[in-house]
Amino acid sequence: MAEIIEFGKKAQDLKSVRDLSLRQRKIDALKKVFQCTRCMLKCAKCGAQLAETHGEKAGRYATPYGFCVNCREEYEEYRERKSGKQTTPRYYWHNEVWMKAWGSWLEHQKCLDQYRQSREFLQLLEEVEELLRK
Repeated sequence: MAEIIEFGKKAQDLKSVRDLSLRQRKIDALKKVFQCTRCMLKCAKCGAQLAETHGEKAGRYATPYGFCVNCREEYEEYRERKSGKQTTPRYYWHNEVWMKAWGSWLEHQKCLDQYRQSREFLQLLEEVEELLRK
């Protein structure tokens, strides 16, 4: 009789393992979204470390994301060409495919922003905050 398995305890242990796994998945999902995609210390486009910008002149356009100097210049050129204010590329490699790459990158960022505002993502935030309070 000493070797009888306590099914209730075993089931509870399995549930605890699953709960812990789900909790960790939720936390990892938030880390990825906030640490990786919205790091304020690196360029949103290329990932380069951002330098101090004290005294740096403002660009022609307010940028929706933090860019390094080079990506900011590229963004400004993209905007100028997209609006028709500039017709020739600054560099020969800033061709139509380059324009398409910038456009699709900006669209991807817009989708990520919308995802972060979705009801389900906000629910995930609340659940993780609740888990962290425990």
